[in-house]
Amino acid sequence: MSIPQHRPDDALREARAPLPQVPFYALRGMVRLWAAEHDLTVEQDAAAGIALRTAYGQIAFAPDGRGAVAHVTTPRLDFLQALRDSVVGHLSHAWPEAARGLRWSDADPGADGAGATDPDALPDNVRLMALAGVEVLDCGFLRVALAGDVTRFSDDAIHFRLGIPPVGRAPCWPRIGANGATVWPPGADALHLPVYTARYIDRAAGRLVFDLFAHEGGRALAWARSMARGVEVAVIGPGGGTAQITGEIRGFADETAFPAIARVIERNPDLTGEICLFGSGAARRYPMPPAPGVTMRWYDPEEMGTRAAAALAAAPDAWFWLAGERTCSQDFRRAYKATKPPQGRSYIAAYWQRAAAPV
Repeated sequence: MSIPQHRPDDALREARAPLPQVPFYALRGMVRLWAAEHDLTVEQDAAAGIALRTAYGQIAFAPDGRGAVAHVTTPRLDFLQALRDSVVGHLSHAWPEAARGLRWSDADPGADGAGATDPDALPDNVRLMALAGVEVLDCGFLRVALAGDVTRFSDDAIHFRLGIPPVGRAPCWPRIGANGATVWPPGADALHLPVYTARYIDRAAGRLVFDLFAHEGGRALAWARSMARGVEVAVIGPGGGTAQITGEIRGFADETAFPAIARVIERNPDLTGEICLFGSGAARRYPMPPAPGVTMRWYDPEEMGTRAAAALAAAPDAWFWLAGERTCSQDFRRAYKATKPPQGRSYIAAYWQRAAAPV
């Protein structure tokens, strides 16, 4: 596979990295497993090279002498950083020395500085934002507003990651390593990195609003309740996923996923199908948008696994959206993949993990 060359008139960001210690035949096998695990589209798979289409852009590998070469392509600098992190992270499992020694050489480093590595710079997919306000909703959620740069959030961008510093320590923020990957603060300076849904974006005012389920004992909940306005927090993302649904949905969301399924409903006004919401008490008052083409049903949280399994058996060709506790999500993902569904017809995610029972 020939690696495409950068053209001055296109908007793509590109980066390449030689992998002299990594045999292409072995790398190709790893990439196939990577694609299967994450439901990625394999755009090309041949002796001349293998290419994946991800939510952030394309990742390609080709043989290069006795080794290989990596090539990532995307229209956005923040997505370029996510692709670099993904390549380095996957290589680290099988070829840790190659991952540490990897060096990117962008197609046109002089055009916008994308090829430069500043050890004091934040990664391009990280911004510092200030806490602008916290509102207590009557449904067991806090509505949190952050102020800062939100220009990279589109109407489709749904998820982002918070980087909350430990209490009582001066914050240490992520930086870019020599291999182009994000270096996270270690040890006592490690950030808490929960994922949330961007509930509202106000680009004109520079506001990012998200709803936080008030699960007692959560570190993010304690942060939101105790921090003063103006305190800084890292915002990583947005993720490369989308809120767009095609076809009839079968949706399953527990309390932690109510904001995300609300975004899906808003983004798809002509949505049809069925959405099952699993919550109790005040959570059932969460302000869901109107969905005239969707049947909305409420159940107790412990019914999620059995209800999802029954829907899969009854309507295997539907667009499945499920988010909740990790074990439930993993069990459903295995059952869904066993049906050998087409790619790009599901979203299955773990939003939290039940604590292990004391021994």
